[in-house]
Amino acid sequence: MATMRITTGMAMNTYRHNMQNSTYNVNNSRNKVLTGRRFDSFAADPTSAAQAWKIRRAMVDNSNYQSNNSNTYSRFNIGWATMGMIKTDLETEADAADIRARQDATAGARVDLGKVLNDTAESVIQAMNSAKFGDHFVFSGDDEMNAPFSWSDDMKTLYYRGVNVNAGMVKNPADPKNIPEWAKDADGNLLEVREEADLPEGMPETAAAGSDDEQWIKYYKDDKEALENGTTRPPMPTTATIPDWVKKDDTGNPVGLTLENKVPEGMPESSTDEIEQAWIDYFNDQKKAADDNTYTAVYPKPSDPPGAAWGEANKYGVPELTGTVDETHIAYNRAWAAYYKDNADAQRLEELSAEYENIDLGMGLQEDENGKLVNGTAFNRSLPGINMLGFGVDEDGDPVNLAMIMKRLGEIYSNCDPTTGAFSKNEEEAEKLKTEADRLLNKYQAATDRTNASYTDVETKAHYLQQNQARLKLQGDYLQEERENIENVDLADAMTEFSWDYYCYSAALKVGTQLLSESLIDYMR
Repeated sequence: MATMRITTGMAMNTYRHNMQNSTYNVNNSRNKVLTGRRFDSFAADPTSAAQAWKIRRAMVDNSNYQSNNSNTYSRFNIGWATMGMIKTDLETEADAADIRARQDATAGARVDLGKVLNDTAESVIQAMNSAKFGDHFVFSGDDEMNAPFSWSDDMKTLYYRGVNVNAGMVKNPADPKNIPEWAKDADGNLLEVREEADLPEGMPETAAAGSDDEQWIKYYKDDKEALENGTTRPPMPTTATIPDWVKKDDTGNPVGLTLENKVPEGMPESSTDEIEQAWIDYFNDQKKAADDNTYTAVYPKPSDPPGAAWGEANKYGVPELTGTVDETHIAYNRAWAAYYKDNADAQRLEELSAEYENIDLGMGLQEDENGKLVNGTAFNRSLPGINMLGFGVDEDGDPVNLAMIMKRLGEIYSNCDPTTGAFSKNEEEAEKLKTEADRLLNKYQAATDRTNASYTDVETKAHYLQQNQARLKLQGDYLQEERENIENVDLADAMTEFSWDYYCYSAALKVGTQLLSESLIDYMR
């Protein structure tokens, strides 16, 4: 039976192959011990590598969520602390105001109370502006780089991001309830310039029966009725004497009545109210046109909007020519321009109050089929300051904003008599101011309650953020643990594996030494 001779070359090839495997294994096990990783490339373990990639992506997202949540919590915590201080001050001043302002025993302190309320209003706004997270203003909504509130130069008008917080106080000229009462009849219908005959000045109401005065009184009354109703006028009396009050021409002869164009009864000569002044101008212009056939009335009816005459309107309904109206224009233009601007400000305040700044805090961040965020999948970190203090005016025309209520109360009380606490020397005006002050005191308490509710809302959201931070951290710990289970080796197993591979490697080296020695002897032979 023939035997196969194993040559030195064959032995060396086999040895080199085994030696390479031993070297690879010992290096691989050594790297596992040194790095603690189970694999170093996707090809080494595709399944585990794919799982690890998903987990690492989730870990990156979790880290971002934690960072966003931490920053948002800090913002809300600053807002909560600021509103907490405001809440304490308001509750203190509300109790003091109610006692010191309403009770006659402390009426003399109303002047001091007015100053305190005025200063408190300004300090509240200052506190809202000073709430900052880094360079960002906490209560500025989504415009975090600018202070939310500002005062006018006279400190009487408050603006939120450039918009008057009392927007909505300008009356709509087209609203029937804003037409002056003297311009309407008993049924509320608009009056017009009327033709009327005036009785002679100084004509007595009655006179003795059968007297000349009685005949002329009856004549003028009948003549007035005939002229105004368009019926046949009565004949002029032929009395022995003509009373002094009878109307006469330039030659001294008696004359009948004449129709004159009249504006509505009770219409004042002028008014500080722009809408009422516009109606005064309108009726005077109508009368002028009625008196002079060559004149055409030019003043529009105040209840009719300017329409296309002022150009196209923007998204807030403000025509483009509104900005050109100034104090030199007629009352109609001033009234409508003021309304347009004020109504636009009211709409802008509504938009500013509804601002949101959604941020992903690991709540799902999902959109519906219309591309809108699903409620509850994102967190709104916006804190518009006007939602805390209020904006606009109520049905009485009083400010809703807390600071403006305090400002108005401060103004009323500051002008009281420092000794008696009287609101005014004029009794009618004093009663009017007292009524307004009492009304505003009740609304001040309601505004304080609304601010307290906002404080509670911010506190609740801050508490949620705190809990969410703990949840995210726990979730991050779980992800880290799962990643380690997939990517990292058990150190004890890795060291055991390394020991075995190193033993095999050492053995291979010894075998190689023996093989090389025999091969050298064979060569020498």
